[in-house]
Amino acid sequence: MAVNRYDRLFAHVGSITGLLSAKQVEELFSLVETGEARDMGTAAARRGFLPADVSAALGIIASELAARRIAENIEPESIVSSGKSGDSSKPDTQLYPSALGQYHKLKQIARGAMGIIFRGERRADGQVVALKVLPLQAVTDPADVERFKREIETITSLVHPNIVRVFDFGQEEDFYYYVMEYLDGRSLRELVYDRGHLSPYHAAEIVRDAARGVAFAHQHGVIHRDLKPSNVMICKDGQVKIVDFGLAFHKTSQILTATGISLGTPAYMSPEQIEGDRADVNERSDIYSLGVTVFEAVTGQRPFEGENQYDVMKRVLFDEAPRANALNPGVPDDLARIAAKAMARNPDDRYARVADMIADLDTFIEGTGSAG
Repeated sequence: MAVNRYDRLFAHVGSITGLLSAKQVEELFSLVETGEARDMGTAAARRGFLPADVSAALGIIASELAARRIAENIEPESIVSSGKSGDSSKPDTQLYPSALGQYHKLKQIARGAMGIIFRGERRADGQVVALKVLPLQAVTDPADVERFKREIETITSLVHPNIVRVFDFGQEEDFYYYVMEYLDGRSLRELVYDRGHLSPYHAAEIVRDAARGVAFAHQHGVIHRDLKPSNVMICKDGQVKIVDFGLAFHKTSQILTATGISLGTPAYMSPEQIEGDRADVNERSDIYSLGVTVFEAVTGQRPFEGENQYDVMKRVLFDEAPRANALNPGVPDDLARIAAKAMARNPDDRYARVADMIADLDTFIEGTGSAG
């Protein structure tokens, strides 16, 4: 039995939310293809991969998306590929070397789906750097290696004060890595967590500076696809930097810099990115994420919350975002309008370019007129 659009979407949603692993998705596809189960939802509940109510909820989302003719080009093998990182256990840091190339004293400081971040020092002069290393479990897949190389190519081409700078890369045995400036500071996420929320003008300045880096990337054909407070760094000198281009893609390239179709954090993803149609994921998708970032910075909350990831996705797809000043009355109307326009569910209702959003943020910060 052929896998239909509903089944592909069920697996797609389950995969990007982390509810289903790659191995489970592969088994579910097999059950449907052999006729042992009538659809993915039934198979997932029968196999015990998902509770019946969770499976039913995913089925509702999949049905809604199928009715909108989403997932015409989403193939089962792509969905299985997107779930690989969720299948792997936390890597044993003892497997990773204490030195790579001319960099030593490596110490793991962060980890993501497509990279492990180490703090290190350059042997020649002791300069502190950050190294992103491709996880060992990804090295066995030529596609993952190629995507990591594409990420290096993408980020090294983006030299801008508001984008983390990359100045070296290399390979040593099975370890692929690139070297970035070490950012001494905190993420916007950490600031919001500590303070509850930021003042409207402070938040606007941070997001405005981050947006300048995003605008530069867009001018060079690069869509970030994973903009969120944890990927906005504020250095001790006040400089704002966009980090982590692991999910980015170049508009002129057919190769994604990350596995899967619409990976990311659902609360910050635009509706079209959740739907999985890459043709619709463009500059305005990043603008949506910047809007969510403004919203969270001034309210301490994301516009769409839920008990789990699929609940958040459903809200992003079908609900209207609240106004920031409905949650925090201290947010001026002008800034609330900027966030709302950036987060419009219909991409055509958002800012056409990041530069337009920056202009409104500048107007708000300088107090020279009405923005939004």
